[in-house]
Amino acid sequence: MAKGIERYALDESSPYRTQFLESVRVPVDGTEFLMLSGLTPPVIDSSVPSDRAEAYGDTEVQTRNILAELKATLERRGYGLNDVVKVQAFLVGDARIGGHADFQGFSRAYAEAFGTTETPNIPVRTRVQVAGLVEPGWLVEIEAMAAKVG
Repeated sequence: MAKGIERYALDESSPYRTQFLESVRVPVDGTEFLMLSGLTPPVIDSSVPSDRAEAYGDTEVQTRNILAELKATLERRGYGLNDVVKVQAFLVGDARIGGHADFQGFSRAYAEAFGTTETPNIPVRTRVQVAGLVEPGWLVEIEAMAAKVG
């Protein structure tokens, strides 16, 4: 069990390294909480300008890729998807479906990560539609919190 708060910086290549952390581990009365900054989708098609959703995929693809990064980040810090207790998802309306957030596409990818045989624990969750995210092509950003009892 960690004795104090541990702060984990973003990767050296991130332009935001001096602005916010990748995650923070906080011990509280025998439980360790790991809070992660919002995760955003990687570029999957570099032939498309990064201000277009096509560079990152639709909501389902973006969600799937973000959840893969969430899993990798958790594992680097000694956690797993079963340790996730809270998820907050911010979805942007997709012009391809009339400007509405694709909650169904999000849920399909989400169901591949949580509530499965491998990861039966499901977290509390909030999904909201927002007007926009930092990069115009992003349709999804996900924050998460994990917890482990010492």
